[in-house]
Amino acid sequence: MERTFDPEGLRPAAFVCEPDPRSTMFAVVDLKTGAARNVELGDHHGMIAALTLHAGVPQEVAQHFETARNLYLYAWFVYRFYPIAEQQGFACLELALRDRLKSEIAAGVMGKRPTLRPLLKYAVEHGLIRNEGFEIWRNRGAINSRARVEMEKIREMTENNLERITWDESEVEVTEEDLRWDYAAMLVDVLPRLRNEYAHGSTNLHNLALMSMRIVCETINQLYPAPA
Repeated sequence: MERTFDPEGLRPAAFVCEPDPRSTMFAVVDLKTGAARNVELGDHHGMIAALTLHAGVPQEVAQHFETARNLYLYAWFVYRFYPIAEQQGFACLELALRDRLKSEIAAGVMGKRPTLRPLLKYAVEHGLIRNEGFEIWRNRGAINSRARVEMEKIREMTENNLERITWDESEVEVTEEDLRWDYAAMLVDVLPRLRNEYAHGSTNLHNLALMSMRIVCETINQLYPAPA
């Protein structure tokens, strides 16, 4: 009879290295062949290993981020580490902002004790954090431009009563309209709210912490100049 353990309780010593059953419920799909397989520890490790801070980030900030990365990694074994990893990521972001803006904080330009939101707001308004620094914002333009071309072709098919239509990839060009999305300004409102949910106690349990940690990573990398 197969032995099992309660993933919500203290892990028995015999099962310390066993994955949380919820971690293996997902699949990896090959987009070229359509073949699917169960997600493995190597896949999980690869996703978090891809998020790295450049060498220009101070060591004390980088170490906090390494803690968040390890929490995410070990969530493979304890599913409830995901929200803790996300919370640690937000704490690392605030640490980085306080370090980067220490002169402005000392001068009182954001009030006596600025919290995460005014720190983020100041960094965005003064160009330390920009839309261009986020992968999702850059991809947003490509997604919108492709959707626009596809809609135009559908309209052309309908108007000309065509059964099929083709187009060249060169027709997919990102325009200013496609990029008109102030992602950085949106984060000023969203990130502090997410952080506060954890700070005041939350029952949220999901494995989407990677998205938040990517934002934290890309934000911190913008705050400090990268070495040549």
